[in-house]
Amino acid sequence: MLKSYAAQVEQKRGAGVIPFALFGNQVYFLFQTTFSGRKTGYLIDFGGGVGADEDCRGAAIREFIEETETMYFSSDVTNACRTPEAIEDQIPLVEALFDQTQESRPDWWCQRAQGDPLRPKRWKTFFVEFPYRDIEELNREWEADTTGRFKKRRELVWVAADELLTIYEDTPDRLWKRVRQLENAPAVIDSIRRSKQDPSISLGT
Repeated sequence: MLKSYAAQVEQKRGAGVIPFALFGNQVYFLFQTTFSGRKTGYLIDFGGGVGADEDCRGAAIREFIEETETMYFSSDVTNACRTPEAIEDQIPLVEALFDQTQESRPDWWCQRAQGDPLRPKRWKTFFVEFPYRDIEELNREWEADTTGRFKKRRELVWVAADELLTIYEDTPDRLWKRVRQLENAPAVIDSIRRSKQDPSISLGT
C-alpha cells in the first residue's frame, strides 16, 4: 500500500510556459485569465498535467496550444478550432520556439516550491520567446462565442517586465498560486529583461 501511494505521488507532474516577446523595445510576458472557476481573476500561465507519454517540455507545448484554442498561431482566428489535428500541426512550430530559447538560455525556467514533502509539487515552468501578437482579436473571439465553440472563455494579457516584477514584489496575490510559487521567478524575469530590452529603457534599478 505504501509503495503504491509513493508511486502515485511520484507520477504527479505538471508543466507550463510563460511566453515573452519584445515589442516597442520592451519585454512583455503573456498570461491568461478566466471568467469562471477557482482561477477567475488571476494571472495564469499556460500549463497542466504531464501525460503518460510526455515530458515536461512536451506537456507545456501542448497545453499552450490547447489553452489558446490554436488561435495564437492561426492566420484566421475566426475559423481556428481546437482539434487533435490542429494541435498536432502547431506542435512543431512551438517546439522550434522552445529550441531557440533553450539553446541559448537553458536556465530560463523555474520549478514550483515544494511545500508539503508528503504532497510534492513537481512542476516546471519554461520562459520562452514567442513572436509578439496583437491579442485583442483572440480575446474578441472568446468574448463573442455563444455556441460553445470554446471550452471556456479566456482572455490573454501582455504584462510588461517591470510591471510583472512589481506584482511579484508588492501584489503577488494577483498571480495564480503555481505562478506565485515559482522559485526564483523574479530573477529569471529580470535576466530576460536585461538580455532582451534596450539598455536605454529604465531597468528600475
